[in-house]
Amino acid sequence: MTTYASFKGTSSAMAPVAPAAVPVGSTFIDSSNSNALTYKSPSGALTVIGAATSSDIMIKYKKNITGSTILVGKTVALKPDGSIALADNDGINIQVVIGITMDEIEHNAFGRVMLNGPNASGALTGLGFVPGDAILLSSTPGVLTNTAVGLNPSTMTIMKVGIADCATNVYSGTATDLIMEAEVISRPSGV
Repeated sequence: MTTYASFKGTSSAMAPVAPAAVPVGSTFIDSSNSNALTYKSPSGALTVIGAATSSDIMIKYKKNITGSTILVGKTVALKPDGSIALADNDGINIQVVIGITMDEIEHNAFGRVMLNGPNASGALTGLGFVPGDAILLSSTPGVLTNTAVGLNPSTMTIMKVGIADCATNVYSGTATDLIMEAEVISRPSGV
């Protein structure tokens, strides 16, 4: 029979800490996720215990690997490797704008970005998308796609639902999250 520890008191104080600093099987305040109360499972998976706040879904920690500091209040774009750079309307891989920096983000560091739309954490897990992919409504009910091939504007609504991204405080070329950014590209006439 397993014996579990118990404690009783009026409160418990925890300092915010990064997930990498806590052992598996821990409950902690996640400094990388808007100080959300979080459980780290034996496999290392993170589950938010507390209710999400608007800042949990509107702010992500993104990595700057541009070689220079990105200042506060700058518009940033999402790159295919999951990092950010200053946005530019004609630059290569820096046209997918996701938000504005809330911190000065030094080279090779993570910092807060206020997103253009809410982040649906885990919505794209395992679907094979890359950060920066435009995610569209598919002709298969309930399915998302990153290609307009096969979509017919004369008979179908062509709609972008958002931008693929990796998780907050992660630098990866594999998208798990969807930054919501609805845009109707076309609708059949008469609809």
